[in-house]
Amino acid sequence: MFKPALVAVLVASCFAAKADDVEHISIYANRIVTPQQAVLASITVLERADIVTRQANDLPELLAQLPGINLSRDGGRGQNSSVYLRGGNAGHTLVIVDGVRSGSATLGYKTLSMLPLELIERIEVIRGPRAAWYGSDALAGVIAITTRRSNALELHANLGSFGQAGADVSVVKQLEQLSLRATAGYSHADGFNAQPAQDPDRDGYQQQFIKLAADYQTAAGLWTAQLDVNSGFYQFDTSWGSEDESDILNRAYLLGWQQQLAGWQHQAQLSRNLDGDTTYGPDSRSPFITERDEFSWQSATDLSDSLRFLGGVNWYQEEVAKSATAYEQTSRTNRAVFAGLHYQADAVQLEAAARRDSVSQYGSQNTWQLAAGYQLTEHWLLRASRGTAFKMPSFNQLYFPGFANPDLQPEQSVSDEVALSYQSAGLTVQLAWFDRDVTNLIQGVEQAENVLLARVTGLEFSVSRHWQQWASQLHYTWLDTENRQTGLQLERRPENTLNWRGSYTADQWSGFITADYQSATYQGADWFTGDSFANAPSHTVWGVGVSYALSNEFAIRAKIANLTDKHYYTSRGYATAGTHFGISFSYIPR
Repeated sequence: MFKPALVAVLVASCFAAKADDVEHISIYANRIVTPQQAVLASITVLERADIVTRQANDLPELLAQLPGINLSRDGGRGQNSSVYLRGGNAGHTLVIVDGVRSGSATLGYKTLSMLPLELIERIEVIRGPRAAWYGSDALAGVIAITTRRSNALELHANLGSFGQAGADVSVVKQLEQLSLRATAGYSHADGFNAQPAQDPDRDGYQQQFIKLAADYQTAAGLWTAQLDVNSGFYQFDTSWGSEDESDILNRAYLLGWQQQLAGWQHQAQLSRNLDGDTTYGPDSRSPFITERDEFSWQSATDLSDSLRFLGGVNWYQEEVAKSATAYEQTSRTNRAVFAGLHYQADAVQLEAAARRDSVSQYGSQNTWQLAAGYQLTEHWLLRASRGTAFKMPSFNQLYFPGFANPDLQPEQSVSDEVALSYQSAGLTVQLAWFDRDVTNLIQGVEQAENVLLARVTGLEFSVSRHWQQWASQLHYTWLDTENRQTGLQLERRPENTLNWRGSYTADQWSGFITADYQSATYQGADWFTGDSFANAPSHTVWGVGVSYALSNEFAIRAKIANLTDKHYYTSRGYATAGTHFGISFSYIPR
């Protein structure tokens, strides 16, 4: 049951503070740098300082603290974690890394549990459809990640419960017009037992990662090149066989170019991504490796003082390079053209975008986005939007033996949003209503199939308040989901979610306290009988943290999570961590 008393206390604390604005920009909502307040969408931006300050154990835990996001965990760090944005499936959120589409073509989405936080410079979460800009997968939104761009030598190390330990280093070298950067790190944990009723062992992980990047400024523009490699393994528990460990390998190459010519801003990117996951046990190995080549070009200009245009092309080819089973088809190609307009004059803002994707297996897919905003007063903004989106079936859904259905059609959606926001010095408030109808939703146990209709309706309320050294943030999400074919809720989407964070910053130290609440959550039905499982019970998890600057160069941070040792779960049969701690050290020479 939802606890209104807890909400009342936390909301009151939010309105007890005030301070200066910290301006954020959006890079990906409209594919061009835009002040956050000028974007007609619900977005959240975390810079590197925000990521470090929050002291999250991994990326899924960090994302679960943000508005509109629910998390379902199959164990601890390294194990599978499903991120549900505004009630969408895990595959309804497009993940882009440094502007490049990311994820496995066989799964149909990007797994985030083994993407190291230490390698992330910036996170931008765009809630609501963005297929008119990015094509397939962006039904519920986009998570855009920018990898490390350190401008100085940095050393970091961390220790924690369950044998957690890690370290990373970043270096930079400037040679006139040439900048060279590198980040490398290693981490591991013994973990805890992910499924106590199955295999009585500890399920840990180990990974190593490196990023090499170069920027070269010339009269012909800014040229960039980078290489990212992330490898390691994670352990898990299973009830269907002896395979209980997976090796992972993610590798990305990127070449980019930017130039300003005669009032036009040009950008081009060429990339190659490899996503590999090889599951194995004492007697077997099951490799699944997919590759994606992608090219994008876009150009933007101001047509007048109030009208901006952006257009471009996008091409990518996905291929199953290696698999444990034979697929009927192993590659497909997508070609797309997109364009958009942004109009702003006095108190009125208007946006329109459209995209046409030509997919080798399905022909053309057309998507569009319309949005309007009106500045009611200096501080109040009212906005509304509608957009369409689609998601291509994954290779597993189409061709995996025993489950495949080659007759599957792409999932389609129509989404609406109306939001009212207030922004002044030190205070930001937003209330947003959203509604999404998904047709041809892909579900199934013995075989994937398109169901008639699923609907998601919800409300998001956020308030952020700063006053001198005090700060408080509260995010509340209400969800109403339904599979219109069965009349049941969608699995693992709690009706009520609340995240609160209060903090205090002094000269050399700072501290924070967090409270994360989730109402009872539907866990699905038995494959054979059709009977619904018991709901995951509601729970509130508390945490505290502190940081201290020993000098201008050296800082230490510590956190205790699940302070009251709450026993709960978000995925049926899987354990979550009890009370656990983490401590980290940073050295940044000035």
